[in-house]
Amino acid sequence: MRILVSVLAAAVMTVPAFAQGLSANYSSSPTGAVTIAEIAIGDALAEKGDEYGVREFDRLVRTLSADLERELREVSLLGDENASATLFVTIENATPNRPTFAQQGGTSGLSFQSYGRGGAHVVAELRGADDALIATYEYRWTTPSIQDARFASVWTDTNRTFDRFSSRVARSLSDAVNSGS
Repeated sequence: MRILVSVLAAAVMTVPAFAQGLSANYSSSPTGAVTIAEIAIGDALAEKGDEYGVREFDRLVRTLSADLERELREVSLLGDENASATLFVTIENATPNRPTFAQQGGTSGLSFQSYGRGGAHVVAELRGADDALIATYEYRWTTPSIQDARFASVWTDTNRTFDRFSSRVARSLSDAVNSGS
């Protein structure tokens, strides 16, 4: 019983580090549809280009872009180049669950059988047509247990982070547009 209590206490103590929600700060009210600027790679992630392989960045950008488009379309806020605001998104960092192709080729002892905790850190700014800052968003998530990664593919937890970020940004933006705040 004492072991069970210890394990449960340890689990409760570690959850806040991994269960961080979307941080959304509005400096003014968004008024309608938004367009998505080209997604950027942050400095911390860019430094891992040789390790991960630069082609992995294209994969991450495509995945996050598709997630954002889907979620903004679902709340009827995906606009074209004439939209009232633009969302500028940066993937600050990402950690794969399994070694990328470049990692496997560059590090002896790594194989696709290797796995670990994955996740990502994403930030965004919503800017009006006049380039005025409307809102900032930040989301990070890492799988809480290496056991969760046992059956994951290379970017499973990063993709999960992107999906959560996208749905929460869309929901937050929809709420802000509909409430006028």
